[in-house]
Amino acid sequence: MTLFTKKENENPVEEKINDNKTLGERLSAARKNKGLTQDDFAKYLDVTPQAISKWENNLSCPDILLLPKISEILGIGIEELLTGTEKKEEKTKIQTTSESKLKLKIKISPPNKKPTNITVPVALVKRIAKIGNGISGILGNSSLSSSQIEEILELTEEGVSGEILNIEADDSTVITVEISK
Repeated sequence: MTLFTKKENENPVEEKINDNKTLGERLSAARKNKGLTQDDFAKYLDVTPQAISKWENNLSCPDILLLPKISEILGIGIEELLTGTEKKEEKTKIQTTSESKLKLKIKISPPNKKPTNITVPVALVKRIAKIGNGISGILGNSSLSSSQIEEILELTEEGVSGEILNIEADDSTVITVEISK
């Protein structure tokens, strides 16, 4: 990547924005591709035409705070403007924790009674969920169905943690489900 020095054997007629050009050359090419004069470009950015000329002749660089506006006006990404290469979209990776370390915490709070707290490794809950309504039998309460457990397990696979479910049953029993390390 070059910011200020020209590469030898460059074709000055080429108006394509690429990695072989300097920042000034990329700015100039992008401005011309948009059909803007230096004066027009300067007015949009609230700078002098001389500033645009200095940028394009590699005598100075635009202020970093102007980059988003330059990018918007020229219709190219900041990375492409600075490096000559387009930014490749990366899928966001969710940082996951090993399932063997995850715990499913279930708190059942019936009205006027002491709450029941259950902490179970997620790996065990997965095996129980395969049985069907096995989890409801373990909890002694049908308020938390197997399909809800399966949804919770899908969330753990996506890396979700914290309180994920808070149910109030018909008999005013409150069930809270949390995934934690």
